[in-house]
Amino acid sequence: MWSGLASVGVIFLIFAAGFFFHYKKIWPEGAPGAFSIVVVRLSAPCLAVTSIVAGYDREMLASSLALMLIAVLHIIILFALGKASSRMLRLGGGRKTVYEVSFTFSNVIFIGLPINQIVFGESGGPFLFAYYIITLACFWSFGVHRIASASARRGKPAISAAKILNPGFVGVLVGYGLVQAGLGLPAVLDTALGYLAGLTVPLSLLVIGANLTIFAKGIPRVAKDEVAIMLAKFVVSPLVMLGLLKIFGVAGLPFYVFLLSSSMPCHMQASILAQHYGVEPAYASRLVGLTTLLSIITIPCYVALIHAMMG
Repeated sequence: MWSGLASVGVIFLIFAAGFFFHYKKIWPEGAPGAFSIVVVRLSAPCLAVTSIVAGYDREMLASSLALMLIAVLHIIILFALGKASSRMLRLGGGRKTVYEVSFTFSNVIFIGLPINQIVFGESGGPFLFAYYIITLACFWSFGVHRIASASARRGKPAISAAKILNPGFVGVLVGYGLVQAGLGLPAVLDTALGYLAGLTVPLSLLVIGANLTIFAKGIPRVAKDEVAIMLAKFVVSPLVMLGLLKIFGVAGLPFYVFLLSSSMPCHMQASILAQHYGVEPAYASRLVGLTTLLSIITIPCYVALIHAMMG
């Protein structure tokens, strides 16, 4: 219990540092954006390679296929529920699309990755990346296609190899390839990648803290569909994942990693895509901001629950 609370304390102290530095304009205006680039294009791919090589062998690699299937089923079920609830709420146009994509995909990297690393250490990394590889591929293919299809802009490609084969995804593939081939990393390269991978957690949490400054003047009135998204992220998604894990008989560390990862807020990149394609960007940013803000309460609850379950 106390170790769970300590993990949460570490997370939110770094959140607070990012909030303070951004709100007080202590660092340059573009600092959070630069940190995001470092995480997405450099440190997270390095972490993918090092954690998979260190945490997997061929047998574990084969067994992770079941975990990937669970991740796929989780996404399919959430999308179906999101589509059904958007009809019930009578949403239309771009708002409907952003709602459904936000309902389906969670922030596995910027929040899920650092929280899993702090709570479970490096041993949880390989299982997280089994979840991450599916989320990444589905978001940058199906998710991008959905938002681009709703765009009023024309002539922009919905899906491209550059989007799917982004650095994070390539890092996962490289790590898996090395394990499958029975190869390790040379000592110098392993050390260098390890240092770069170590940037992922602090930079990710600083970016999240900086993004929370949009609520510095208070929280605006919340609409019904925004409440529905918050319930989806923190109640529906974990319950669906719990059911799938029980059905497939998953136990031990993979069970806890997947359960915690399924309770994360909206995928941060959804708001960036909404901005790029001109599909309700303000609405998408509100969903990301509201769920990230609420995660300040839900994350400690889930971390404490999981530590209690682990005994």
